[in-house]
Amino acid sequence: MESYSVKKVDTRLYIKGLSGPLVFRALYGILAAFFGFSGLYIFLGVFPAIILIVPAFFAYLYRLNTIQRKYGPEGWDKKRTARKLPQFISCKRRINHSGQFPKTEQL
Repeated sequence: MESYSVKKVDTRLYIKGLSGPLVFRALYGILAAFFGFSGLYIFLGVFPAIILIVPAFFAYLYRLNTIQRKYGPEGWDKKRTARKLPQFISCKRRINHSGQFPKTEQL
């Protein structure tokens, strides 16, 4: 009888090297570019829609790609979570020791 090893299957969706939550951000960017292009095409015409939407779309994908390369999907998610945490207040005041502590008696 042959034994089979159980392997973990990667179920994440990948788009041009993106993974994790960045994939969904890329998909939302694609949808926003489509609707933005459609709206500008109807109201302003072909050339303003192309001049405004296409470079903005590629700049957005470039930004996502640099985030993926710099932090990775888990690192970017951790950084985003860390931004939501409260900042701790640090006091940078010199502590005056005179008068705070009782004097000890010497024997």
